[in-house]
Amino acid sequence: MRTRTNRTLRLRGWGTLVLVAMIVAPAWGAIFTDIVGLPAQRAIERLAAKGIFKIGTDKFMPAGTVPRGEFAVLLTRVLGASGQGVPLPAFKDAAEIPKEMQPAVAAITNLGSVSPVRAEVRKGVVVYTLTTDKPVYGPTDVVELRFTITNTGKENVKFEFVNSQFYDFIIRNGEGVDVAQWSLGRAFLPVNGLIALAAGESFVYPTQWKQLDQNDEPVPPGRYELIAVQTTKQDPTTLSLALYRGALPAYPDNTFRPKADVSRLELAAVIVRAMGLGESPSRPPAVSDAAEIPAQSRGTVGVAIEKGLVPAWPDRTFRPAQPATRADVAWALDKVMDQLGRYDFSKGMLKDIRVGTPTLMVIEELNKAQRTFRVARANAVYRNNNVAELKDLLPGDTLLFLKVGDVGDVAYIEATGK
Repeated sequence: MRTRTNRTLRLRGWGTLVLVAMIVAPAWGAIFTDIVGLPAQRAIERLAAKGIFKIGTDKFMPAGTVPRGEFAVLLTRVLGASGQGVPLPAFKDAAEIPKEMQPAVAAITNLGSVSPVRAEVRKGVVVYTLTTDKPVYGPTDVVELRFTITNTGKENVKFEFVNSQFYDFIIRNGEGVDVAQWSLGRAFLPVNGLIALAAGESFVYPTQWKQLDQNDEPVPPGRYELIAVQTTKQDPTTLSLALYRGALPAYPDNTFRPKADVSRLELAAVIVRAMGLGESPSRPPAVSDAAEIPAQSRGTVGVAIEKGLVPAWPDRTFRPAQPATRADVAWALDKVMDQLGRYDFSKGMLKDIRVGTPTLMVIEELNKAQRTFRVARANAVYRNNNVAELKDLLPGDTLLFLKVGDVGDVAYIEATGK
C-alpha cells in the first residue's frame, strides 16, 4: 500500500498557475501518484496506457520540461511515424543526438503536415475544393490530393480552355520556386468549343504527390504550397493548401538542439499542424503579450488557444518562449491522439473481476462472446466520471478500456453503471 505524501508542486505552462498542495497519493495500483487532481490527469493516464509515456515509476513529474529530442520520440509514438530508413539531416550538432533518438528525430524533421486539409473557393454557382486524405504524412508517404469542381446551380455551366489541359497541379516551396508541376513535359491537344458541367455534377481530378521534386528527389524540410489550378482561358481558378515538411524543424543555424526544452510556441505550432487545424482562428489571440509572438506564428497560437490545445495563462498572457511543462505536452498530445483516432478503446459489459496475480477482468462483448483480459498492476479507473478503483466496478457496468499495445494488459478503464 502506498503511503500518503505531502508535496507542493508549482506547475507552469497551464492556462493557470496551478499550486497543488497536500497531494494525497491514491491507493495501490495508480499509474502515477503525482498527477492527482491535475487538469491533464486523464490525458497523462491515457497516454501512459498506450505506451506514449512509459510506465515504470510512480512519478510523472508534471512540472518538468521536455527536451526536443524526447519530444520527437513522443510525437512519433503519437503519430505512428517511423524514421527507419530515413536519413538524419546533416545538423551541425547531429553528434549530440543520442543514437536511440535519431530515427525519431529523422522522422519528425521530415514529417509532413497539411494544415488545414481543405480549401474552398466559390464563384457564383461553381464551388472549387482542394483536399488531402489526411493531415499528417510520414517522410515517404504519398500525399493524396483531390481537386473537385461542382456546379451547384440548376443549369449547365460552360468553361473555355486553350487546349485539353483542363487543370494543373503545382508544388511551390517557401521561396516561391515551383519544385514540381504536373503539366511539364506533357502534350496537350486543341479543344474546339466549350466544356459543359451539368447542373449538380462535378469534375473530379485526383492525383498523388510522393513528396518528390521534378527530378524525383525528396524535397527538403520547409513550407510548400500544394496548388491546384483550373486552367480556363479567362480567369483561371487557383486553390492551395500548405504542407509543412518538418513538424519540429531545425533552428536557423542548422542545429537541432536535442537537449533544449520545447517552448510553448513550438508546442502550439506542432500540435496545430499535426491536427490539420489551419492557422486562422475565429478571432486574434486575446493575450496581452501578443507582441512577443512572432507575427507568422500568431495565427497558430490563436488556434491553439481557441481550441484549448495550449491554453493561455489566467493573466491573459501566452508566454511563447517559456518551456512547456510535461503536463502541457501530455494535454496537447492527448488531443492529437483523440483527433486522429489513435485511441483504440475496447468496449464491453463487465461480467467479473478476479483479483489475483495477475488480476483478470471478464468482459461480454456486443456479440455476447466473453473474453478475459489481464489488468495491469499500474492502472487508472473511472466510474461514472469519478476516480475509482477496480473494487468499485460492478457486474453489468459498461466499460471502455485501453490496453498496453494491441494485446497487452488493460491499464485504463472508464465505466458507467447504476
